[in-house]
Amino acid sequence: MSTSLPVDDVYTAIKHAISEARYAPGDYLREAHLAEDLGVSRTPIREAIRRLGAEGWLEVLPNRGARVKQWSIADIEDIFEARALIEPYLTAQAAHNIDAGALEELQALAERMREIEASGRPDVVSDAWYAANKRFHEIISAAAGNRRLQASLQAIKEMPLIKWTFTTFGHEDRARSVRQHFEIVQALSARDPVWAEAVMRCHILAAQASVLSKAQKAPASILV
Repeated sequence: MSTSLPVDDVYTAIKHAISEARYAPGDYLREAHLAEDLGVSRTPIREAIRRLGAEGWLEVLPNRGARVKQWSIADIEDIFEARALIEPYLTAQAAHNIDAGALEELQALAERMREIEASGRPDVVSDAWYAANKRFHEIISAAAGNRRLQASLQAIKEMPLIKWTFTTFGHEDRARSVRQHFEIVQALSARDPVWAEAVMRCHILAAQASVLSKAQKAPASILV
């Protein structure tokens, strides 16, 4: 029996399922199956699919339905290019606005990432690192005070491809990233927007170079 679950909740549920790989890249999403799984009618399913297609999570194919987006090398380049344009600017703005409490949390998160890397436990490193890194960058973008750019950056970072990139990181990648996170905190603590912007840009470009160098070895189920 279907319920009157709001469209926003249906949209969030489907997007979360994609981000957690319960629906794999290339999988077709059938309205009837989704409606049954979520216990709703097809109307909110249809609207959620439209929104997810517009945002790039799904490919909506005429007369064939919707399937989970498959990624390419060009997608990786586009995402990192967008990040390199937006995030360093927000970091520079954050240098003017960030408060002591946020700086303390950033320092704690940088230390947490150093501990995660030192643990050497592959069963926990990827997810734990992703969570700490996500929070670190969210604090900085929020401190910038530009809600529109923050929302644009958040939409980019929600893509499943972003989480996949962390699974490509090896010891050297994470060690470099740890050093850069500490330097970002130093630059923000010094209230130096030029330094903060520069180190964030280096941070993003270094990650891009690492990911692209490994992307050709990715499983076909991730990249096309």
